[in-house]
Amino acid sequence: MRQCPTCQHTITGAERFCPACGQALATAIWQPSPAIDTTMPILPARNSRLAIASLICGITTWILFFVPLLLAVPAIICGHLGQNAVKRGNGQLTGGGLARFGLVLGYAHVALTVVAFCVVVAVIVAGL
Repeated sequence: MRQCPTCQHTITGAERFCPACGQALATAIWQPSPAIDTTMPILPARNSRLAIASLICGITTWILFFVPLLLAVPAIICGHLGQNAVKRGNGQLTGGGLARFGLVLGYAHVALTVVAFCVVVAVIVAGL
């Protein structure tokens, strides 16, 4: 319910004029809709391609274990780049976990390769 601004008569309906005094009542101001659609479409988040590449390289490194560091280094590089892309993606990119798992696999393979290399060197030196 509203009241007439002039005579304070209570108005119950959607009248344009006060039934008591005839005063024109305020109505909503019509505004045209914008000519251009200003709403942003909501796109589904997608996985970072670098994060996926990091995970694939990390898994392949452990499958092809006899090729040390060939795929571990790209897994580490793509993992770091993938994590940065996800952070900068403002919710449009996902895959931080994929990149992190690729990093873990890559770093673990590098560490195991370094340990194996040290053991080989120690065996060679001890044998001389």
